[in-house]
Amino acid sequence: MNISTCRWLFHMTLQYQWQLADELPMVYGTCICIYCALQADVKVGTDIYVALALFGYSAVVTLVYVQIRKPVFHQVAYGLEVAIVLVRSMLHQIEVRKTNARAYSELVHMFWLGVGAFGVSFVLWNIDNIFCTNLRALRAVLPAPLGPLFQLHAYWHIGTALGCYASIVYQQYLRLVKLGTVDRFRIRRLAMVVPYIDRCEKTE
Repeated sequence: MNISTCRWLFHMTLQYQWQLADELPMVYGTCICIYCALQADVKVGTDIYVALALFGYSAVVTLVYVQIRKPVFHQVAYGLEVAIVLVRSMLHQIEVRKTNARAYSELVHMFWLGVGAFGVSFVLWNIDNIFCTNLRALRAVLPAPLGPLFQLHAYWHIGTALGCYASIVYQQYLRLVKLGTVDRFRIRRLAMVVPYIDRCEKTE
């Protein structure tokens, strides 16, 4: 909700302070995903060193970004975090594959849903950046109801929202696998696409 509000404020005002409020929470939120991915095997307790390292990373990114004001810096910082989550998730999948085929299948589906949503939205976002003038000209001649379909930047927000959501459900499900309680739950899907975790009925 916080990221969505800040994103709305940035797009409505295009002011730098709201750009920071839009982009920096992406770094902070992904740090949480990194922590979950790195700590999925831990049964109890908290690894304070991992938490402090991620807090330090967030602080450094914030301080540097405020000073240099280069969007590419944020993109690299955020991309590095996403890479860590992806690599650790794939390693977890290799481990789960050896012990639980059903859980492995569910993890793989959610993994590729997240990667696919991010990937497609990233491509559309870059097309929008590169061909902005052409797309604006196209929207100008299209009937009003069709114009919004070519607002490719909007698909970036939809795709990243789906990708983030899939990643969160992935981490929750992975945690259940590592705790040995996953058989009490099932992955359901809204519209056969959007996953969520549901407790099993006693007869299942």
